[in-house]
Amino acid sequence: METIRSLRAELNAARGTRRIAVVGAALRAPGGIKDRAGYWAALMAADDLTGNYPADRPKPGPAERGGYLTDALAFDADFFGISPREARNLDPQHRLLLEVAWEAFEDAAIPPETVAGSAGVYVGITGQDHRSWAEEDPSPSWLIGNGHCFAAGRLAHTLGLGGPALAIDTACSSSLVAIHQAARALTAGDCDVALAGGVNLILGPRSTMDISRTSALSPDGRCRPFDASANGFVRGEGCGMLILKRLPDAERDGDRVLGVIEGVGINHDGNSTGFTAPDVDAQRRLIESVLATSGRTCSDVGYLEAHGTGTALGDPIELSAAAEALGGNRTWHVGSVKSVIGHTEAAAGVLGLLKVLLVLEHSTVPPQGGFGKLNPRIEERGGFVVPRSAVPLDAAAGRLAAVSSFGMSGTNAHALLSGPVPAARRVEPTDGFLVSAHTDEALRALADRYAAALPDDDAAFAAFASTVTRGRTRLRKAVWAKAGTPAQAREALRALAAGVPDARVQPLTDDDALPEPHPGRMVVTVPGYPWQRRPFSLQPLS
Repeated sequence: METIRSLRAELNAARGTRRIAVVGAALRAPGGIKDRAGYWAALMAADDLTGNYPADRPKPGPAERGGYLTDALAFDADFFGISPREARNLDPQHRLLLEVAWEAFEDAAIPPETVAGSAGVYVGITGQDHRSWAEEDPSPSWLIGNGHCFAAGRLAHTLGLGGPALAIDTACSSSLVAIHQAARALTAGDCDVALAGGVNLILGPRSTMDISRTSALSPDGRCRPFDASANGFVRGEGCGMLILKRLPDAERDGDRVLGVIEGVGINHDGNSTGFTAPDVDAQRRLIESVLATSGRTCSDVGYLEAHGTGTALGDPIELSAAAEALGGNRTWHVGSVKSVIGHTEAAAGVLGLLKVLLVLEHSTVPPQGGFGKLNPRIEERGGFVVPRSAVPLDAAAGRLAAVSSFGMSGTNAHALLSGPVPAARRVEPTDGFLVSAHTDEALRALADRYAAALPDDDAAFAAFASTVTRGRTRLRKAVWAKAGTPAQAREALRALAAGVPDARVQPLTDDDALPEPHPGRMVVTVPGYPWQRRPFSLQPLS
């Protein structure tokens, strides 16, 4: 009996180290979405955020609708020490990764320099449109600005991260495969912190024309997953990056845990009916494998964020596999964000996972946009429901949620997640906090953002001060705002934003230590860095 108890303890300990905490997240998505709050609002509204090809892009593509980002060519090059010439040569996907990665570290309240030697980088990236912009005699900065390997390498170099740095291309499953690789690296001890996610931009017509030849794109420019009128997907753009840690480490460090990856796995379709055709058995086996390795059963899963592209072949196969793996005499829900933002390809997995985190946080499944009647090719069995309106995530039907991402390459990925872990720590009252930015203009803009978001509650203000002081990199322009109450802090911040001298705002030089050691650590959501962006392009803008 003692031996059995010992073995169980070892198994539970092993599972504990495999549980990966999401401690920070950042994203960009169509519709001007720049944070999780905006993403959740769009999901709950279930609006179609796709539109026509942006007029500010060079080499306009065909008339196909898509989920496009605004200002995709804009970049704060000076912040990252990148010259204008190099910025013009740099793939806008790499530029976007730099900004979103920084935002993810800020969201986690982990300055990159504090984890420099132990952090790894895992990036899913597929698009190569920017290479068509090449000049006849490319410069060295062009060559190192467009290869996929440099997407991860530049992140590691710029942020000073010394762990593994990998760029991963498995087509549409790339970013979830990147998260899988990051989780494995954390479990193996290859790194202690991982930056993982993916990016996708549509920067020219060639790739869209190539995909259209496969008949996978919707002729009417609408993506309707699971619906009887579904006729293909709409391409989309986006970027999502996560900061990951082993769960015991996150709890030890006082991190805010947005959710926990209980298990994640990958496989391949093998010798299926066609090289690019999805395979029911492979998808079913993958879901079952992730459940088994995480010590869970199908009854634990209440929601599945499906790959759900709205294609005639893909949706019926996926739901058939999911019903076999997750079905039973119970009700569980399925959805796909692609009806809202389009199919973001290399970024689809991480944006799906971010939706799952929000579903778990709010204990609510958003309505499925564009859904009216179930596709008759989908056999409704196993109790799955496509919600037409928002519904509670019923704990009795499963308190966990899952996300699937399948690549045209045949590489499949699936992850199982649980919800946020309540923070046990609190911080003591403070008498000040740090405000820091790269330029005077950005410093004033950040002060204005802080003033607008400042909480009125004393305890919340202490958590705010802890986050912005201990969780932000101290940049070139830094001040100490001396304030012990929310009202004092708001007055000091408004003075700083307006450029008006105030005795409570004390400029700091590089040699100045913070006036007071900040007590404790607690992480809350505060406004992110105000980028000073301007467009960079090798091509004349239309």
